[in-house]
Amino acid sequence: MRRQSVFALITAAAVTLLWAGVDASARPRRQPRRTGPPPVLQVPPETRLLVISPHPDDETLAAGGLMQRVHEGGGHVNVVYLTDGDGYPEGVRSEGHVESPAPSDYRGYGRQRRREARDALAALGLDRASHTFLSFPDGGLCKLTRTYWSERRTAFRSPYTRLDRPPKSEMIVPDTEYRGEDLTQEIARIIGDFRPTMILVPRKEDQHPDHCAAWFFLGDALTDVRRVHPDYTVDVLNYIVHFYAWPFEEDGPRLEPPGLRGGASGWLRFPLTPAEVRTKRAALKKYSTQMHVMDWFLAGFARTNEVFSRPAPVRVVLPSRRNLCCDQ
Repeated sequence: MRRQSVFALITAAAVTLLWAGVDASARPRRQPRRTGPPPVLQVPPETRLLVISPHPDDETLAAGGLMQRVHEGGGHVNVVYLTDGDGYPEGVRSEGHVESPAPSDYRGYGRQRRREARDALAALGLDRASHTFLSFPDGGLCKLTRTYWSERRTAFRSPYTRLDRPPKSEMIVPDTEYRGEDLTQEIARIIGDFRPTMILVPRKEDQHPDHCAAWFFLGDALTDVRRVHPDYTVDVLNYIVHFYAWPFEEDGPRLEPPGLRGGASGWLRFPLTPAEVRTKRAALKKYSTQMHVMDWFLAGFARTNEVFSRPAPVRVVLPSRRNLCCDQ
């Protein structure tokens, strides 16, 4: 997760997204009184779980326990990192002890975060084949949903790394560049190859622009997949990391974010065993670059349960005519 604006994110003013004629506002609203506890997410045996992680560490923050449970149940996990988390000036300055980081400093920071991601997944018990790095631009995903969509204009260039494409060794689709269409195609190829039965992706109300954009890219990719495989079905789950001060106003289990509805399913609680909590906490500590600057944030997600929701069925089509996430 990119930390550059985390303090602003947890206190940010609400932003209204109008999409497909539905008010998807992140503004807190009054919810109906709940008559019982949230339902519990059930994980079928041999689940094939695809986790869409905008940055290294989002996967463990949101679903360190769920990934353990899927693996222990004989299932398979594949974490797709959309970016390397290299666009974080505060982190680069802290880690490299440099006042004015150069592009090479940002690229080196990204490589370090990739190593941490591998170590975190290993701490969760996952093998080395359980992840895919796409190396798209940290802090730039929202711009790819609209402005930098196709080859009709020059590809987006990261203001941090000064790169405009992933390394050739990371490209799933040949000649990929920092364009939205290319990112959709890469995610669709992964889905087609892995054939997940469950996909975990941030909610569009997440107040980090990269997280919000991840939802729309996943939806667009699923549209492409179903065009080729019309009978393909998958259980899509949402997670959220950035929503005002949640979950830091709570000391116990993570309840649903106040003022945010739980989608089509309502909020789904996923209780963790004490061993799963300890393992998740150990995995988060592998992200030493983030612990150095934001240990309190990571520790806040090592709770006794995780929280998910299911979105209503909807067809996403990119590029968008409006900036879906850039004003988050």
